[in-house]
Amino acid sequence: SSVVTVYLIRALRLLPSHLFATMGVASKYEEYSKKEVQFIETELKDWFLQRRFAMERNMALKKTLDDNNFTGLSMANAAVPDAQKVMWSDLVQGKPEIDDSLSTNAKQMKAEMYTKMFKDATDLDHPCRIPGSGYLRCLQENFKEKSQARQMKCLPSFDTFDACRKGIMQQQAQALENALIKQDIADRRARALFERRSILLDTQSSK
Repeated sequence: SSVVTVYLIRALRLLPSHLFATMGVASKYEEYSKKEVQFIETELKDWFLQRRFAMERNMALKKTLDDNNFTGLSMANAAVPDAQKVMWSDLVQGKPEIDDSLSTNAKQMKAEMYTKMFKDATDLDHPCRIPGSGYLRCLQENFKEKSQARQMKCLPSFDTFDACRKGIMQQQAQALENALIKQDIADRRARALFERRSILLDTQSSK
């Protein structure tokens, strides 16, 4: 065995020095590749868990709101009664108004329904609470008036309320767009990481 050892030592001495350097680089690259795969897999796991958690949270919130007869600015809850859906649409994007064809009692009742629905949907800190309440108060105080006369009296307060509503809608649209952009960036990054992982695993398996 001592003779074999001597021959091995002599054989190794005959090998070019750059071969040892190459073997060292290859070994380091393999070690680096394994660590990079581990890092990528951790990142992909975090991405998946975040997406899964966000999906489950949003679905749970939507179900809770639907079960309790809530609807948002998009009016996506099909379970909301048609009459309430129409009034809600008037409040968020149309114009709360009282038809001249209604009786006096019906006019008063409709104005009160608009006010109650609006106050139930907005807290005291809501930016549109004051301008909205101002217009609906004008509507209530002038429910006996003809439509044209009432509109002339309440137009300034409605314009203020409408401007506030449009601002809220714009904020929501911008927030949605930003969230979608952020989600798209995260998804593209995850895709790039997954492709990088596949390349590294193919390289390791080919050795």
